[in-house]
Amino acid sequence: MISSKNPTAVNQRQRGFTLLEVMIAVVILSVGLLGMALLQSTSLRAAQTTNERSQATMLVYEMMDMVRANRRQASQYALIRENAFSGNGRTGWCAAGAPLPAQRWAADRNEWVCAVRRAIPDARGRVTVTSATAPAAPGVAVSATVEVRIEWCDPRGGALSGTPEFAALFTTGCTGTTNVIVARSGL
Repeated sequence: MISSKNPTAVNQRQRGFTLLEVMIAVVILSVGLLGMALLQSTSLRAAQTTNERSQATMLVYEMMDMVRANRRQASQYALIRENAFSGNGRTGWCAAGAPLPAQRWAADRNEWVCAVRRAIPDARGRVTVTSATAPAAPGVAVSATVEVRIEWCDPRGGALSGTPEFAALFTTGCTGTTNVIVARSGL
């Protein structure tokens, strides 16, 4: 029951929010907004990693197709090694208007290395061709197994737990996650 002596005293206490209530509401709102920002940044990192892995997968299979299309020079593709991956994918043999080599495998190498460097700047790759039978004569296609590998370090990710399916061969000293994409096929 309201005292008849001072009816305005009760009404004044119930008007508006106290400073403490406002501060608690601001803290709760801040925590929620920080959580949303963290979620957004995590999502962006994951999307970038997924994009790099997709690009690497497409590039690995592109090289496999190049080797299949040029079976006569399949053994030459084994000359594509990780030390060919220098520069930024826009200079040297990657520069616009750079002359193409006469050999098809060398032109494929240049095109592929440049595409890898443009898609994933820190990536390195390797093509391994293992002949199942000795060639009958020079320039004759042989039955072979081809392995194409792309590796790169992703500093955005943490170190992998457990053992990955393919161990890194030439990406060393990675402080994040070492990504390895490998494809094997017979010719």
